[in-house]
Amino acid sequence: MRVLLIFKDSVAVERMAVIQMSAALKKAGHEVKLWIASVNKLEDLHEIMREYKPKLLGYSAMTGEHIPLVALNNKLRKEYDFYTVFGGPHATFCKDFIEEEGVDAICIGEGDIVFPEFCDKMEAGEDYWNTSTFYVKYEGKIIRNPLAKLVPELEELDFPDRQLLYDLDPDMAKMGTKYFMAARGCPYKCSYCFNVKYNENYKNKGKIVRCRTPLQVIEEIEWVRERYCLDHVSFLDDLFILKPRDWLVEFAQIYKERINLPWSCTVRANSVKNDTIAMLKDCGLAWVWMGVECGDEKVANTVLARGLSNREIILAARVLEAHGVGLIAQNLIGLPVDDPVGSDLKTLDLNIQLRPSLGWSSILYPYPGSPIEGLARRTGHLVGEPAYMETNKRTSMLEFGSDTKRRKIENLHKLFGVIVRFPWLRPYAEFLASLPLTPLYRFIWYAWYGYVLKIKLTRIKSYRRELPYFFGLFVRMLRKS
Repeated sequence: MRVLLIFKDSVAVERMAVIQMSAALKKAGHEVKLWIASVNKLEDLHEIMREYKPKLLGYSAMTGEHIPLVALNNKLRKEYDFYTVFGGPHATFCKDFIEEEGVDAICIGEGDIVFPEFCDKMEAGEDYWNTSTFYVKYEGKIIRNPLAKLVPELEELDFPDRQLLYDLDPDMAKMGTKYFMAARGCPYKCSYCFNVKYNENYKNKGKIVRCRTPLQVIEEIEWVRERYCLDHVSFLDDLFILKPRDWLVEFAQIYKERINLPWSCTVRANSVKNDTIAMLKDCGLAWVWMGVECGDEKVANTVLARGLSNREIILAARVLEAHGVGLIAQNLIGLPVDDPVGSDLKTLDLNIQLRPSLGWSSILYPYPGSPIEGLARRTGHLVGEPAYMETNKRTSMLEFGSDTKRRKIENLHKLFGVIVRFPWLRPYAEFLASLPLTPLYRFIWYAWYGYVLKIKLTRIKSYRRELPYFFGLFVRMLRKS
């Protein structure tokens, strides 16, 4: 069957789920094409619809992206005949999305096995509406099928179909940093994270944390390096360092022997051990992402369910610093608490103490189904049906009681990383955040993060090859936000 996959934007990171679905569909014998809204022209999409004549359009959407993609889908339906399936985070956690006009079916969980099965049944004229993990409109009713079990052995899946993506977006193929996944799943219960609800949905349906073999991961990296630019490997696992000790030992040995490129990953403070970081540094670990979230320890553990003390986070930062491993400290700004500005300033102070390579901050978005969404509603910070944006880098969705307080929160978010890097600005932080200079601060925010991520940490090897792409991304993100 001919399938057309569509997503909104990549923001310089491969959409792993989409290219993994393509690999699974092709393995099952289906034809697949791709169209990316932010990269490809609309006339190219119409050409695909006319000439390729896809039977099924599969959209992958995060919350916020679903709005323009639904609008696009409904415009296409006026001209062409096709079946519509939505997957991705929004469909997974907003199951009422099946009621949206123009949406024929949604996939509410892992699709590696069930999506090809759905397409197999549709192509064969069988009961596709009874496929596990799918909600389907059929003969005037909505069929809500139960979740299938989680994919038990990730190593049985084919490599993601990167060629599909890179052929359509050759500028991304030129980027030196490529992204990989060695595992799926996270057992922690942070209130702002999708994993809490996801793990509840999949209770008794398989092992939450699953790993590919170290050798399979290395072979995928080798496959990419043989065909495309690659000078930095970045792992998108929820917590790369969570894996068993013997897995990490085997990975470190093979990676050093066969890849030997700088790489980055995610860690959690209580998993940052001296011997582990020393071993990973020896095989090329350059920098890590680590959740700090909030410097107000009471808020961090009662509101965000972080489950870590500030002392543990500081000790982890010192271990990383001792081994010369860069740290991107991840933080949340604009929390549903009585004194959000005061809480944010405590977060700023903790980051100054950590001395990270980058003090990264995001404005909290209480996404549908997350525990913090319920908390924000109970405290009156979230009212009615919020208008989710495509990015959480601009404004807050929450109600803070005054425009002045909102401005401080949103401006502090933009200034956060710069103040962490230049702590002599700290005494002026609240004053600077109160000024009506948000557009200027937004420009500074993107410029600073781009500099740290793509020059200071990753060290672009070819400015001629990569700088035009990132300049275009910079402009695109400013427009988006």
